[in-house]
Amino acid sequence: MTQRAKVLIFGAAGRVGAQIAAELLRESLHVVLVDIVPEPALRQLAGRLLSDSRIAAGSTGTTTVYGAVDVLDKTAVAEIVACEHPDLVINYAIPITWDATKRLPNYAQVSAAGLGAFTPIQALAPLSVGAAILESGIDCGYMVGNLPDITIPVVSGAARRGLSAQPLCGAGNVGLNQVAMRGQIARELEVPFAEVELALISHHVHWVAPREPGYSNEGPFLARALVRGRDVTAELGDLRELMNRGVREHYESHAGFSSTTGILASRVALALLDNSGATHRLHAPAPLGLPGGYPLQIGAMNVAVDLPPGWALEDAMAAMRACHQLDGVEAIAEDGTVNFTEQARDILRDELHFDLPAAMKLEDIGVVATAQIDALRQLFK
Repeated sequence: MTQRAKVLIFGAAGRVGAQIAAELLRESLHVVLVDIVPEPALRQLAGRLLSDSRIAAGSTGTTTVYGAVDVLDKTAVAEIVACEHPDLVINYAIPITWDATKRLPNYAQVSAAGLGAFTPIQALAPLSVGAAILESGIDCGYMVGNLPDITIPVVSGAARRGLSAQPLCGAGNVGLNQVAMRGQIARELEVPFAEVELALISHHVHWVAPREPGYSNEGPFLARALVRGRDVTAELGDLRELMNRGVREHYESHAGFSSTTGILASRVALALLDNSGATHRLHAPAPLGLPGGYPLQIGAMNVAVDLPPGWALEDAMAAMRACHQLDGVEAIAEDGTVNFTEQARDILRDELHFDLPAAMKLEDIGVVATAQIDALRQLFK
Protein backbone atom coordinates (compact mmCIF):
# COMPACT_ATOMS: atom_id res chain seq x y z
CA MET A 1 0.00 0.00 0.00
CA THR A 2 1.16 3.53 -0.68
CA GLN A 3 2.46 5.54 2.27
CA ARG A 4 -0.51 7.26 3.96
CA ALA A 5 -2.88 6.47 1.11
CA LYS A 6 -5.75 8.92 0.75
CA VAL A 7 -9.34 7.81 0.13
CA LEU A 8 -12.15 10.25 -0.63
CA ILE A 9 -15.65 9.06 0.32
CA PHE A 10 -18.81 10.75 -0.95
CA GLY A 11 -21.81 9.96 1.21
CA ALA A 12 -19.49 9.57 4.21
CA ALA A 13 -22.21 10.34 6.76
CA GLY A 14 -24.41 7.46 5.63
CA ARG A 15 -24.36 4.07 7.30
CA VAL A 16 -22.17 2.41 4.70
CA GLY A 17 -20.00 5.46 4.04
CA ALA A 18 -19.28 5.91 7.74
CA GLN A 19 -18.49 2.20 8.13
CA ILE A 20 -15.99 2.41 5.26
CA ALA A 21 -14.39 5.49 6.80
CA ALA A 22 -14.13 3.73 10.17
CA GLU A 23 -12.46 0.67 8.67
CA LEU A 24 -9.97 2.70 6.62
CA LEU A 25 -9.07 4.90 9.59
CA ARG A 26 -8.25 1.74 11.57
CA GLU A 27 -5.68 1.03 8.84
CA SER A 28 -4.16 4.50 9.45
CA LEU A 29 -5.18 5.94 6.09
CA HIS A 30 -6.07 9.56 5.41
CA VAL A 31 -9.83 9.65 4.81
CA VAL A 32 -11.62 12.61 3.22
CA LEU A 33 -15.26 12.64 4.31
CA VAL A 34 -17.69 14.47 2.02
CA ASP A 35 -21.44 14.69 2.55
CA ILE A 36 -24.43 16.96 2.16
CA VAL A 37 -24.87 17.18 5.95
CA PRO A 38 -23.64 20.44 7.58
CA GLU A 39 -19.92 20.56 8.23
CA PRO A 40 -20.14 20.79 12.05
CA ALA A 41 -22.10 17.52 12.16
CA LEU A 42 -19.68 15.86 9.73
CA ARG A 43 -16.71 17.01 11.85
CA GLN A 44 -18.29 15.43 14.90
CA LEU A 45 -18.74 12.17 13.01
CA ALA A 46 -15.12 12.29 11.85
CA GLY A 47 -13.99 12.95 15.41
CA ARG A 48 -15.89 9.94 16.73
CA LEU A 49 -14.53 7.68 14.01
CA LEU A 50 -11.00 8.87 14.76
CA SER A 51 -11.46 8.20 18.48
CA ASP A 52 -12.85 4.73 17.77
CA SER A 53 -9.93 3.88 15.49
CA ARG A 54 -7.38 5.06 18.04
CA ILE A 55 -8.95 3.00 20.82
CA ALA A 56 -9.55 -0.11 18.72
CA ALA A 57 -6.38 -0.24 16.65
CA GLY A 58 -3.91 2.39 17.84
CA SER A 59 -4.55 4.10 14.52
CA THR A 60 -2.63 7.10 13.24
CA GLY A 61 -5.29 7.79 10.62
CA THR A 62 -6.26 11.36 9.76
CA THR A 63 -9.28 13.07 8.25
CA THR A 64 -10.36 16.02 6.16
CA VAL A 65 -14.02 17.07 6.10
CA TYR A 66 -16.20 18.78 3.48
CA GLY A 67 -19.76 19.32 4.66
CA ALA A 68 -22.81 20.74 2.87
CA VAL A 69 -21.60 19.39 -0.49
CA ASP A 70 -24.20 18.28 -3.02
CA VAL A 71 -22.68 15.36 -4.90
CA LEU A 72 -24.69 16.37 -7.97
CA ASP A 73 -22.75 19.69 -8.11
CA LYS A 74 -20.12 18.43 -10.53
CA THR A 75 -18.01 21.60 -10.31
CA ALA A 76 -17.82 21.46 -6.51
CA VAL A 77 -16.98 17.75 -6.59
CA ALA A 78 -14.27 18.28 -9.23
CA GLU A 79 -12.71 21.05 -7.12
CA ILE A 80 -12.56 18.77 -4.08
CA VAL A 81 -10.99 15.94 -6.08
CA ALA A 82 -8.42 18.32 -7.60
CA CYS A 83 -7.60 19.83 -4.19
CA GLU A 84 -7.28 16.54 -2.32
CA HIS A 85 -5.64 14.48 -5.08
CA PRO A 86 -6.91 11.14 -3.64
CA ASP A 87 -5.57 7.72 -4.54
CA LEU A 88 -9.11 6.33 -4.54
CA VAL A 89 -12.61 7.81 -4.70
CA ILE A 90 -15.60 5.87 -3.35
CA ASN A 91 -19.18 6.96 -3.95
CA TYR A 92 -21.99 5.94 -1.61
CA ALA A 93 -23.98 9.19 -1.92
CA ILE A 94 -27.52 8.95 -3.31
CA PRO A 95 -30.28 11.58 -3.67
CA ILE A 96 -32.90 9.43 -1.90
CA THR A 97 -32.35 6.11 -0.16
CA TRP A 98 -34.10 2.79 -0.65
CA ASP A 99 -34.77 2.82 3.09
CA ALA A 100 -37.05 5.79 2.48
CA THR A 101 -38.94 3.81 -0.14
CA LYS A 102 -39.55 1.07 2.42
CA ARG A 103 -41.77 3.48 4.34
CA LEU A 104 -44.29 3.57 1.51
CA PRO A 105 -47.63 1.93 2.36
CA ASN A 106 -47.54 0.07 -0.96
CA TYR A 107 -43.88 -0.94 -0.62
CA ALA A 108 -44.57 -4.63 -1.26
CA GLN A 109 -46.06 -3.79 -4.66
CA VAL A 110 -43.31 -1.27 -5.49
CA SER A 111 -40.60 -3.77 -4.52
CA ALA A 112 -41.89 -6.20 -7.15
CA ALA A 113 -40.65 -3.80 -9.85
CA GLY A 114 -37.08 -4.52 -8.72
CA LEU A 115 -34.31 -2.23 -7.55
CA GLY A 116 -33.24 -1.92 -11.17
CA ALA A 117 -36.42 0.04 -11.87
CA PHE A 118 -34.80 2.79 -9.77
CA THR A 119 -31.62 2.89 -11.84
CA PRO A 120 -32.27 6.58 -12.71
CA ILE A 121 -31.90 7.56 -9.03
CA GLN A 122 -29.14 5.04 -8.33
CA ALA A 123 -26.98 6.10 -11.31
CA LEU A 124 -27.26 9.86 -10.83
CA ALA A 125 -24.54 10.36 -8.21
CA PRO A 126 -22.03 7.84 -9.65
CA LEU A 127 -22.29 9.56 -13.03
CA SER A 128 -21.79 13.00 -11.46
CA VAL A 129 -18.76 11.86 -9.45
CA GLY A 130 -17.29 10.00 -12.42
CA ALA A 131 -17.64 13.09 -14.62
CA ALA A 132 -16.10 15.26 -11.88
CA ILE A 133 -13.08 12.95 -11.52
CA LEU A 134 -12.54 13.24 -15.27
CA GLU A 135 -12.91 17.02 -15.12
CA SER A 136 -10.46 17.28 -12.22
CA GLY A 137 -7.66 15.71 -14.26
CA ILE A 138 -6.64 13.56 -11.28
CA ASP A 139 -5.56 9.99 -12.00
CA CYS A 140 -7.18 7.95 -9.24
CA GLY A 141 -9.15 4.79 -8.73
CA TYR A 142 -12.94 4.89 -8.59
CA MET A 143 -15.37 2.58 -6.75
CA VAL A 144 -19.17 2.77 -6.84
CA GLY A 145 -21.49 1.49 -4.14
CA ASN A 146 -24.86 2.49 -5.62
CA LEU A 147 -26.49 -0.73 -6.91
CA PRO A 148 -23.13 -1.40 -8.60
CA ASP A 149 -23.97 -4.57 -10.53
CA ILE A 150 -26.36 -2.38 -12.58
CA THR A 151 -25.07 1.19 -12.25
CA ILE A 152 -21.42 0.46 -13.05
CA PRO A 153 -22.33 -0.92 -16.51
CA VAL A 154 -24.22 2.36 -17.03
CA VAL A 155 -21.28 4.49 -15.86
CA SER A 156 -18.99 2.35 -18.02
CA GLY A 157 -21.11 3.36 -21.00
CA ALA A 158 -20.42 6.99 -20.08
CA ALA A 159 -16.70 6.20 -19.71
CA ARG A 160 -16.60 4.72 -23.22
CA ARG A 161 -17.99 8.01 -24.49
CA GLY A 162 -15.38 10.03 -22.58
CA LEU A 163 -17.96 11.36 -20.10
CA SER A 164 -16.82 9.68 -16.89
CA ALA A 165 -13.96 7.96 -15.14
CA GLN A 166 -14.20 4.17 -15.38
CA PRO A 167 -15.11 2.51 -12.06
CA LEU A 168 -12.79 -0.36 -11.21
CA CYS A 169 -15.51 -2.27 -9.37
CA GLY A 170 -18.06 -1.85 -6.62
CA ALA A 171 -18.96 -3.37 -3.30
CA GLY A 172 -22.35 -4.76 -2.55
CA ASN A 173 -24.60 -7.69 -2.03
CA VAL A 174 -22.62 -10.22 -4.03
CA GLY A 175 -20.05 -10.12 -1.24
CA LEU A 176 -22.79 -10.55 1.37
CA ASN A 177 -24.11 -13.54 -0.59
CA GLN A 178 -20.70 -15.14 -0.77
CA VAL A 179 -19.70 -14.87 2.87
CA ALA A 180 -23.17 -15.92 4.09
CA MET A 181 -23.32 -18.95 1.79
CA ARG A 182 -19.77 -19.91 2.69
CA GLY A 183 -20.64 -19.63 6.37
CA GLN A 184 -23.74 -21.76 5.87
CA ILE A 185 -21.68 -24.46 4.14
CA ALA A 186 -19.24 -24.49 7.04
CA ARG A 187 -22.10 -24.74 9.53
CA GLU A 188 -23.97 -27.54 7.75
CA LEU A 189 -20.88 -29.61 6.92
CA GLU A 190 -19.51 -28.93 10.42
CA VAL A 191 -16.11 -27.77 9.20
CA PRO A 192 -14.15 -24.60 10.06
CA PHE A 193 -15.09 -21.57 7.99
CA ALA A 194 -11.44 -21.11 6.94
CA GLU A 195 -11.45 -24.54 5.27
CA VAL A 196 -14.30 -23.65 2.92
CA GLU A 197 -13.63 -22.01 -0.45
CA LEU A 198 -16.58 -20.71 -2.44
CA ALA A 199 -16.55 -19.35 -5.98
CA LEU A 200 -19.85 -17.56 -6.61
CA ILE A 201 -21.24 -15.63 -9.55
CA SER A 202 -24.31 -13.88 -8.16
CA HIS A 203 -26.36 -10.70 -8.27
CA HIS A 204 -27.98 -8.49 -5.68
CA VAL A 205 -31.32 -10.18 -6.48
CA HIS A 206 -30.00 -13.29 -4.73
CA TRP A 207 -29.59 -11.34 -1.51
CA VAL A 208 -32.85 -9.41 -1.86
CA ALA A 209 -35.16 -12.23 -2.99
CA PRO A 210 -35.12 -14.24 0.28
CA ARG A 211 -35.77 -11.04 2.27
CA GLU A 212 -38.05 -8.79 0.21
CA PRO A 213 -41.71 -9.08 -0.87
CA GLY A 214 -42.47 -9.50 -4.54
CA TYR A 215 -38.94 -10.38 -5.70
CA SER A 216 -38.38 -13.32 -8.05
CA ASN A 217 -36.16 -16.02 -6.55
CA GLU A 218 -35.40 -17.60 -9.91
CA GLY A 219 -32.24 -15.69 -10.87
CA PRO A 220 -29.49 -17.93 -12.28
CA PHE A 221 -26.12 -18.10 -10.54
CA LEU A 222 -22.95 -20.21 -10.54
CA ALA A 223 -21.44 -21.71 -7.40
CA ARG A 224 -18.61 -24.14 -6.62
CA ALA A 225 -17.56 -25.09 -3.08
CA LEU A 226 -14.37 -26.79 -1.93
CA VAL A 227 -13.43 -28.05 1.52
CA ARG A 228 -9.70 -28.56 2.04
CA GLY A 229 -9.36 -28.45 -1.75
CA ARG A 230 -11.99 -31.14 -2.42
CA ASP A 231 -15.03 -30.20 -4.52
CA VAL A 232 -18.12 -30.74 -2.33
CA THR A 233 -20.64 -28.89 -4.50
CA ALA A 234 -22.58 -32.04 -5.40
CA GLU A 235 -22.97 -32.89 -1.70
CA LEU A 236 -24.70 -29.64 -0.82
CA GLY A 237 -28.14 -30.36 -2.25
CA ASP A 238 -30.24 -27.51 -3.60
CA LEU A 239 -27.73 -24.65 -3.94
CA ARG A 240 -30.42 -21.98 -4.22
CA GLU A 241 -32.02 -23.08 -0.98
CA LEU A 242 -28.58 -23.23 0.63
CA MET A 243 -27.85 -19.66 -0.43
CA ASN A 244 -31.30 -18.54 0.77
CA ARG A 245 -30.69 -20.14 4.16
CA GLY A 246 -27.31 -18.46 4.38
CA VAL A 247 -28.79 -15.03 3.68
CA ARG A 248 -31.69 -15.49 6.10
CA GLU A 249 -29.56 -16.88 8.91
CA HIS A 250 -26.73 -14.35 8.65
CA TYR A 251 -28.71 -11.11 8.23
CA GLU A 252 -31.63 -9.83 10.26
CA SER A 253 -34.74 -8.90 8.30
CA HIS A 254 -34.09 -5.21 9.07
CA ALA A 255 -30.34 -5.34 8.33
CA GLY A 256 -30.66 -3.42 5.06
CA PHE A 257 -27.27 -2.29 3.76
CA SER A 258 -25.42 -3.80 6.66
CA SER A 259 -22.05 -3.32 8.28
CA THR A 260 -20.90 -6.22 6.10
CA THR A 261 -21.27 -4.01 3.02
CA GLY A 262 -19.07 -1.29 4.49
CA ILE A 263 -16.43 -3.72 5.73
CA LEU A 264 -16.33 -5.48 2.37
CA ALA A 265 -16.00 -2.15 0.55
CA SER A 266 -13.06 -1.25 2.78
CA ARG A 267 -11.37 -4.60 2.05
CA VAL A 268 -11.79 -3.98 -1.68
CA ALA A 269 -10.40 -0.45 -1.27
CA LEU A 270 -7.38 -1.69 0.68
CA ALA A 271 -6.71 -4.35 -1.94
CA LEU A 272 -6.84 -1.74 -4.72
CA LEU A 273 -4.37 0.42 -2.78
CA ASP A 274 -1.94 -2.43 -2.12
CA ASN A 275 1.20 -1.82 -4.20
CA SER A 276 3.21 -4.60 -2.59
CA GLY A 277 2.77 -6.97 -5.52
CA ALA A 278 0.29 -9.12 -3.59
CA THR A 279 -3.14 -9.95 -4.97
CA HIS A 280 -6.25 -10.35 -2.85
CA ARG A 281 -9.07 -12.78 -3.60
CA LEU A 282 -12.41 -11.08 -2.95
CA HIS A 283 -15.95 -11.05 -4.29
CA ALA A 284 -17.20 -7.75 -5.70
CA PRO A 285 -19.69 -6.53 -8.28
CA ALA A 286 -19.22 -5.15 -11.76
CA PRO A 287 -15.45 -5.39 -12.30
CA LEU A 288 -14.66 -2.94 -15.11
CA GLY A 289 -18.33 -2.75 -16.06
CA LEU A 290 -19.39 -6.41 -16.15
CA PRO A 291 -22.98 -7.10 -15.05
CA GLY A 292 -23.43 -8.80 -11.66
CA GLY A 293 -20.79 -9.94 -9.17
CA TYR A 294 -17.70 -12.18 -9.46
CA PRO A 295 -14.75 -13.69 -7.61
CA LEU A 296 -11.82 -11.36 -8.25
CA GLN A 297 -8.11 -10.95 -7.80
CA ILE A 298 -7.35 -7.36 -6.82
CA GLY A 299 -4.11 -5.44 -6.28
CA ALA A 300 -2.41 -2.16 -7.20
CA MET A 301 -5.51 -0.68 -8.88
CA ASN A 302 -5.92 -3.79 -11.01
CA VAL A 303 -9.01 -6.00 -11.00
CA ALA A 304 -9.20 -9.40 -12.71
CA VAL A 305 -12.03 -11.93 -12.76
CA ASP A 306 -10.94 -15.14 -11.01
CA LEU A 307 -13.07 -17.96 -12.41
CA PRO A 308 -12.62 -21.62 -11.43
CA PRO A 309 -11.45 -24.05 -14.11
CA GLY A 310 -14.22 -24.93 -16.54
CA TRP A 311 -16.23 -21.75 -16.03
CA ALA A 312 -16.65 -19.40 -19.00
CA LEU A 313 -16.96 -15.65 -18.52
CA GLU A 314 -19.60 -15.54 -21.26
CA ASP A 315 -21.82 -17.94 -19.29
CA ALA A 316 -21.37 -15.91 -16.11
CA MET A 317 -22.28 -12.67 -17.88
CA ALA A 318 -25.34 -14.27 -19.49
CA ALA A 319 -26.57 -15.41 -16.06
CA MET A 320 -26.10 -11.93 -14.62
CA ARG A 321 -27.94 -10.28 -17.54
CA ALA A 322 -30.82 -12.69 -16.91
CA CYS A 323 -30.83 -11.50 -13.29
CA HIS A 324 -31.02 -7.89 -14.52
CA GLN A 325 -34.25 -8.82 -16.30
CA LEU A 326 -35.72 -10.13 -13.04
CA ASP A 327 -34.78 -6.81 -11.47
CA GLY A 328 -36.54 -4.48 -13.89
CA VAL A 329 -33.74 -3.98 -16.42
CA GLU A 330 -34.20 -5.60 -19.83
CA ALA A 331 -30.72 -4.67 -21.08
CA ILE A 332 -27.91 -2.13 -20.74
CA ALA A 333 -26.35 -1.07 -24.04
CA GLU A 334 -22.66 -0.39 -24.60
CA ASP A 335 -23.35 3.35 -24.65
CA GLY A 336 -25.05 3.22 -21.23
CA THR A 337 -28.65 3.27 -22.48
CA VAL A 338 -30.91 1.35 -20.09
CA ASN A 339 -33.92 -0.57 -21.37
CA PHE A 340 -36.50 -1.37 -18.69
CA THR A 341 -38.82 -4.37 -18.54
CA GLU A 342 -42.50 -3.95 -19.29
CA GLN A 343 -43.35 -5.38 -15.85
CA ALA A 344 -41.26 -2.75 -14.05
CA ARG A 345 -42.80 0.02 -16.10
CA ASP A 346 -46.34 -1.22 -15.40
CA ILE A 347 -45.71 -1.46 -11.65
CA LEU A 348 -44.24 2.03 -11.36
CA ARG A 349 -47.10 3.44 -13.43
CA ASP A 350 -49.70 1.74 -11.22
CA GLU A 351 -48.01 2.23 -7.83
CA LEU A 352 -46.04 5.49 -8.19
CA HIS A 353 -48.02 7.13 -11.01
CA PHE A 354 -44.66 7.47 -12.73
CA ASP A 355 -43.94 6.68 -16.36
CA LEU A 356 -40.59 4.93 -16.57
CA PRO A 357 -39.37 5.16 -20.18
CA ALA A 358 -38.87 1.99 -22.18
CA ALA A 359 -35.33 3.19 -22.96
CA MET A 360 -33.36 5.75 -20.97
CA LYS A 361 -30.31 7.34 -22.59
CA LEU A 362 -27.44 8.71 -20.52
CA GLU A 363 -28.38 12.30 -21.29
CA ASP A 364 -31.92 11.66 -20.00
CA ILE A 365 -30.97 10.18 -16.60
CA GLY A 366 -31.04 13.49 -14.73
CA VAL A 367 -34.54 14.38 -15.92
CA VAL A 368 -35.92 10.87 -15.35
CA ALA A 369 -34.33 10.62 -11.89
CA THR A 370 -35.73 13.99 -10.83
CA ALA A 371 -39.22 12.96 -11.91
CA GLN A 372 -38.87 9.61 -10.15
CA ILE A 373 -37.79 11.29 -6.89
CA ASP A 374 -40.72 13.70 -7.16
CA ALA A 375 -43.12 10.78 -7.62
CA LEU A 376 -41.79 9.10 -4.48
CA ARG A 377 -42.02 12.28 -2.45
CA GLN A 378 -45.63 12.79 -3.50
CA LEU A 379 -46.43 9.38 -2.01
CA PHE A 380 -44.58 10.24 1.22
CA LYS A 381 -46.91 13.24 1.61
